[in-house]
Amino acid sequence: MLQRPHWNNREDLESIVKRLVKVPSISGTLGEKRMAEELVEILGEIPYFQNHPNKIFTEDIPNDEFERVNVAALLEGKEKSNRKTVVLLSHYDVVGTADYGNLQPLAFDAEQLTEFLQASKLPEEASKDLQTGDWLFGRGVMDMKAGLAIELGLLSELSQDECFSGNILLLSVADEERNSAGMLAGVELLMKLKKKYDLEYSLCLCTEPSFESFPGDESKYIYLGSAGKMLPLMFCVGKETHVGEPFAGVNAAWMAAAFTSNMELAEVFLERESDFSCPLPICLKIEDLKEQYNVQTPTHAYALYNIFTIKQTPEDVITKMKKLAEQTASELMERMEKACISSGFLEYKQRINEAIPKVFTYSMLYDLGKQRFGESFEQELLTIIMNKDVNDYRELTISLAKKISDYFPDLAPFYLIMLSPPYYPNVSLKEDVNIKQLANDIQKKAEGTGVEMKLQKYFMGLSDVSYCRLQDSENVIPTLAKELPLYGTRYHLPLETIAALDIPSLNIGPYGKDAHKRTERLELPFSLEVLPNLLNYAIKKVLI
Repeated sequence: MLQRPHWNNREDLESIVKRLVKVPSISGTLGEKRMAEELVEILGEIPYFQNHPNKIFTEDIPNDEFERVNVAALLEGKEKSNRKTVVLLSHYDVVGTADYGNLQPLAFDAEQLTEFLQASKLPEEASKDLQTGDWLFGRGVMDMKAGLAIELGLLSELSQDECFSGNILLLSVADEERNSAGMLAGVELLMKLKKKYDLEYSLCLCTEPSFESFPGDESKYIYLGSAGKMLPLMFCVGKETHVGEPFAGVNAAWMAAAFTSNMELAEVFLERESDFSCPLPICLKIEDLKEQYNVQTPTHAYALYNIFTIKQTPEDVITKMKKLAEQTASELMERMEKACISSGFLEYKQRINEAIPKVFTYSMLYDLGKQRFGESFEQELLTIIMNKDVNDYRELTISLAKKISDYFPDLAPFYLIMLSPPYYPNVSLKEDVNIKQLANDIQKKAEGTGVEMKLQKYFMGLSDVSYCRLQDSENVIPTLAKELPLYGTRYHLPLETIAALDIPSLNIGPYGKDAHKRTERLELPFSLEVLPNLLNYAIKKVLI
């Protein structure tokens, strides 16, 4: 019987991309479960896996409300003694489609959407791309179903290569666009399969797309690492007062706003490595906790901040935030004192001097609470953490901050610093000389096809490769245990397993534009013709 031709060609890959896009696998919906089923079905169409169905694995994400699963597939080469293994990593979820407006019904039909847009008004750059005929539009077409399709094409081709030696493990996970619950469970699956099949993980190849580094950037990149991310919470506890007595208290909303003004784009967090700079902090959410209107000042407010890292540890970030909070507290009091004097309310001056906001970390208040209130204090906080009615980690962290603060009205006003999920470790190639050389070799190989690929030290789009290795673990884990209260309880972050895996990674993916926008699109010639051959070359070079 003639063997079916492999899929690693433009026509078949484009067909697979469209097939994957058709499944509305929006993160945090049942569509992800359907996507996993479709992926298993596609893998089952590859002759190798028809003959080895036991090499397709589906693993439940523990305690998942949507009953999602990760999908893995192991292709073992002809030479059984070669246990070198390349992991092909992808995520199969996508962001929502509200940005498409009245075109939402077409968002998951790449072919129809691309055709329909011919008669639509688009931004100039998107319109020019559309007219070339070399671009495919649709939700997830760039981020990252094209990358997943290419990985499937590579499995299809290499499974038919009689000389192929070594192993390939495809791992496609859910939930990358939200909390990375898929990859956190995927880490455990990687370790399980490593032990069961005696695999030696030599490299993780992730196929996240190239993202522009500046407006108008059309470069194709090989990413040598991935930036980390922290989501610190600044919880503000004020001292209530009537609006007619503004100097008799401290407004928590003002505390949050003043700190955010200092925190936003704060250069104290700037990290540079040669010609690469990490984006500065930015506030993702800020609000007070007043439930209804009245003339009492807000007593509680909070702000969440996105902080990218390339070398900073959680302890570094918390220390810098603490100093910034102390600076902000001094500025608040200086302004109140000045306003008090200039407006003639001198009788409040002493009260202002006594009301400078203090600054605490979560562990500081927790230790104080244990001393003052004992076991009942610890149990009440644990009850909040384990509340199954609240599934959003940010909401849970805010509820916990409010509860622990309620134990200390005598300390108000104060700032409380703590960490909220998710936490992404920053990763780089460290001393992986062979992998760095591989990146250079891929770059030269691309030049031979007329394509320039640039080496970028860090992928800034956030990537699940952050969970392939853990650097500086002796400094990271203790701080998370103290300052990220959901760690080890509701938020399962398998840092010890990640450190044990220690897989070097490269991110080399398709080229597209406008991820997470209604004009999301994939450039076809490079993505489906040049890139698959480069990845084929990289895999074989690693597995020699």
